[in-house]
Amino acid sequence: MRLKYRQKWQLGAETYTDSPLAILCHQPAAFDFPRQTLPPHFYYTGPYHTSESRMSVDFPWDKLTGQPLIYASMGTLQNCLTYVFEAIAGACKGLDAQLLISLGGGSEPDSLPNLPGNPLVVKYAPQLELLQKAALTITHAGMNTTLESLTYGVPMIAIPVTNDQPGIAARIAWTGVGEMIDLGKLNSDNLRPMIQRVLGEKRYHEKSQKLQQAIEKSGGIDQAIAIIEQAINPISGS
Repeated sequence: MRLKYRQKWQLGAETYTDSPLAILCHQPAAFDFPRQTLPPHFYYTGPYHTSESRMSVDFPWDKLTGQPLIYASMGTLQNCLTYVFEAIAGACKGLDAQLLISLGGGSEPDSLPNLPGNPLVVKYAPQLELLQKAALTITHAGMNTTLESLTYGVPMIAIPVTNDQPGIAARIAWTGVGEMIDLGKLNSDNLRPMIQRVLGEKRYHEKSQKLQQAIEKSGGIDQAIAIIEQAINPISGS
């Protein structure tokens, strides 16, 4: 299908990084590092997520205690590192907060060892709905979870694993919306004071709310559609 329309619009071979028409970035400009130069057809559009595109997930809402909610997810790909969940649970034990761990389908809750502090562990979670209630996200720094947390003004602690995650985690720390910890240094003793800081200090929440406002103003999917239509209309002749 893509090839068909590329031929119709005379686009030639796919060029992912240097399109002469438009380059879209689904993060807000405020979440990126300063750039000296960008091409004039580079656009920050903000995220494209929507709850309507998500599958319905059964969730035990009655098990939420009303305490500040710490939402921990390592995504749907790098989610089989059991020791990461053990470190998170140990760090949260005894805090005046409820820890919710979403396994992202990587394993069954019953397959985990007994985690410290009796966190609520589920195979899948309705992430957007839970982020509206969360006080903190502990994440692998995948772009989707990161931007979804910022959409609701939720500060983060990032534990990057691979691919683009270290760069995203660095942005979390640089923008002041949270902190990051290297996977090789992760343990409960190192993680606990970070959790206490991000939960307790207003600066993280204030920075997250500023990014939330930037996302609200960025345009998202509507902005992306408008840019694409403007870019291809001269070619398609419509």
